[in-house]
Amino acid sequence: MTIRTSTAALSLLLLSAALIGGCRLERSALNGMGQVTPMQYCPGDTATASYDLLREETCPADVDCAMHFPTMNITSAPEVFPPRTVRAFADSFTFSPTGDSVAVTFDIDRDAVTIPTARFDGSTRIFVQRTNLRDHTHTMTRYTGSDHELLHDGMCAGSTPVNAPAEIPGPPQLSPSVRLVELCNINGVPVSVEMSSTSGSFSATLTPGQCLAPGAGGVPAGIDSARVVNVRSLIPDPAAHCSALDGAIPPAALRTRVRLACR
Repeated sequence: MTIRTSTAALSLLLLSAALIGGCRLERSALNGMGQVTPMQYCPGDTATASYDLLREETCPADVDCAMHFPTMNITSAPEVFPPRTVRAFADSFTFSPTGDSVAVTFDIDRDAVTIPTARFDGSTRIFVQRTNLRDHTHTMTRYTGSDHELLHDGMCAGSTPVNAPAEIPGPPQLSPSVRLVELCNINGVPVSVEMSSTSGSFSATLTPGQCLAPGAGGVPAGIDSARVVNVRSLIPDPAAHCSALDGAIPPAALRTRVRLACR
């Protein structure tokens, strides 16, 4: 951990000067320092490490913003990029993760950072203080492929019983190189499934336990980049009842299973 004593004293001095000068202070706690994407990478991926203390704020040109900059040390283990030291409210850079995992650590030199903003309360400039700043390590892992069960909740669309679409896991948690390799109907009833990608849409009927694979059996290969699955039971749920007059009983939930892998 970076030595914080002198920098904490300097931050307090700058804050005191701002308040004496007639400025207003807003405090905002941050939980977790920095961000790394994707958290699960594929071989050959380019990852991004970043931090942003400004968030929605802007430090204006008529203020000496550098007086308030923290020092951030960013390191990796095993080392996949040179140790990086930055004096700024925000930073972002790319690197190539290798091996089974990479731990990226953000080490900041103070517990709180005060930011002069472009906002005013009347003639009083508003300062924002980011508090609860703690060093944090993000551990990325190599994606080895896995199955994911998708839940399609029953709902009423007006007077029509339907099942909600479900999102296939993807960025920023998973690498953009992760692709769909199989979709299965794990319900006890036949269903109609529909998926869309940048290459177009595809729909199919699947009996209980039946699966489809992009690029096989007439399924377009480009559908492997689909991110949403729509599903509809081909046997209406007899208990479902959708009415604005006498209450609603949505249909039973449906489930599909997707298998994903790096491509």
